[in-house]
Amino acid sequence: MPKYCSKCGKENDDNSTFCRGCGERLSGIHSKSGNDSGFASGNNKILIGFVVLLLIVVAIIGTYAYATMNDNDSDTNGDNSIGKGSDSSVSDVSSVNTKSWHKLDSFSGVGDYEITFNNNGGNRIKVVSSAMPLKNYADNFMYTAVSNNGYTVGSSDLSWNSSNAVATKSDSIEFTGPGTYYIYVSAYELQYWNLEIYEYY
Repeated sequence: MPKYCSKCGKENDDNSTFCRGCGERLSGIHSKSGNDSGFASGNNKILIGFVVLLLIVVAIIGTYAYATMNDNDSDTNGDNSIGKGSDSSVSDVSSVNTKSWHKLDSFSGVGDYEITFNNNGGNRIKVVSSAMPLKNYADNFMYTAVSNNGYTVGSSDLSWNSSNAVATKSDSIEFTGPGTYYIYVSAYELQYWNLEIYEYY
């Protein structure tokens, strides 16, 4: 019998520990009433509308930022062509591309797991999940969720079924901000899973 998430209403497999929709830990509730379904449907429409509006705003801001950067580049090139400030422009470019991803830690297993991680510097963090399923005769999955202060900041879902090849899959989650983060791994019918944490600085 499927489980339904009490937070977002998404249907999950009976053996799921976390919701594949929002990453909420499942309480074991297997059914929901018709009223709950209508309420969830209304919430989904509002959420979709909000996401569309957010994407439009991000596109407008991105277009403006791109146009501004191009204007600045053309101004810099113009100044260099008449012999102004060439040294300062070179030093600015050399200091921009000095950051990169650095591996902080790695974990591996076959079943459910929980990791506590402190992002003291507040830098960008990337959590990379990868897994190999057992021979496919049922659903195999690795669900990874990252939360902070009770809120899910990102999740990834690797899953296979009987029609998929038995091969490794991987996915990543990125987030930023100082604080204590909890990384939950929910796994089913896997040969192994690996999880790596990277920091960008």
